[in-house]
Parts: sequence; structure tokens; C-alpha cells
Amino acid sequence: MNEQQAKLFQFFSEKAKHLQNEIDLEIDKVGGEDMLISREDLIHWVYYARNQVKTYHTICHMLEDKGDGTVSNKVLQEMRETMEKDEKSIVRLKKKQEEETKALEQLREEAEYYHLALTILEP
Repeated sequence: MNEQQAKLFQFFSEKAKHLQNEIDLEIDKVGGEDMLISREDLIHWVYYARNQVKTYHTICHMLEDKGDGTVSNKVLQEMRETMEKDEKSIVRLKKKQEEETKALEQLREEAEYYHLALTILEP
């Protein structure tokens, strides 16, 4: 493994360790793995974070293989598939975020009308 590959390996292995520690800490905060079901936001974050850790480890393994002169096509294909799934998830999340933003704006507008009605109708 050359110096550049070693730096990349160190970077991604440290990111994997750090993220795994964050995952473990958050799971401990809610009372363990079994309690994740009660926190939908956290369960999604843990799922995503675990996939990120897996990706970091995959990159490290690929860097090790590249240092040996081989790169696994299977690993590359898995990363492409993961990237495609992630892109689809991002599109869905952005659409949901846009819908929520629109709904929030409508609620704000409605609240302004209620406030105005109260102001005008109060004696």
C-alpha cells in the first residue's frame, strides 16, 4: 500500500470507528437495541449509519486489495448498487421534505389568519 492509500485507509477506518461508537452510544441512550423500535427517527439513522460503517470498511478492504494489486469487482458492484439505492432514498426524502415544508407553510398561513381573526374580533 502506498502512502496515499495508507492515508485513505486510516481516514476511512477512523471514520468507521467513530461512527460505530456514535451508533453504540445512541443505542445505549434509548435503552438498547430492542428500544430502537420506539424511536423511528433513530432507527432510520442507525440503519443509515450502519450502512455507512459498512461502506467505510468496504473502502478499507478495497484499499488493502489495491495494495496487493487486486480490486474485487464484486465489491465495486455492491458499492454501485448501494449508491443507487441511496440516491433513490435521497430523492424520496427530498420529496417528503418538500411536502412537509409546503404543509408547514400552509399551517403558518392558516395560523396568521386565526391570529388576524382574533385581533379583529376581540372586543
